[in-house]
Amino acid sequence: MDDKEIITLLRHKRHDWMNQIQLLQGYASLGKQERLLDQIDDIKEEAENERRILNSDAVVFPIWLISFNWKYDYYRIKYSLSDEVDLSRHDQKLTAYGERMIELMNDYRVADELYEGTVQIYKGIDEHSLGLSWEWEGRFRHTETFMKELNQAGFIATILEERELSIEMMID
Repeated sequence: MDDKEIITLLRHKRHDWMNQIQLLQGYASLGKQERLLDQIDDIKEEAENERRILNSDAVVFPIWLISFNWKYDYYRIKYSLSDEVDLSRHDQKLTAYGERMIELMNDYRVADELYEGTVQIYKGIDEHSLGLSWEWEGRFRHTETFMKELNQAGFIATILEERELSIEMMID
């Protein structure tokens, strides 16, 4: 990552924090105590997940995940790590799988649809394996072919009610 990319990343992060502060100010000025407290809890949870991903001893995947919402116009993601997880061993592989998943999703996405997703990252069966559970909301075209391509690429994919895509990954 060069200096220009670092500045861009910091600009986007600053912009997100300013949006969060404006929301807090808005709820406070309107006297919406419950919404204010909910928003504070959301910010704390996001900051905790960001801390965990940044402390995961990986470099490429955390940057890819943190900058995801700024890079991809038709996708928004939230992420969580169930535990302190060492991702360093799988850093490049996680990023490659994530980018491949988005490439395939782009091939089957519906024009102008916004896809909202979550990814949970957790320890696998042993200390060296990882599990990732991606959940996406949004419509896709040619769902049978799409699922077949995802499965051939190494994902375990399911589409429910034509609007919910579930992708599971295990990495050893």
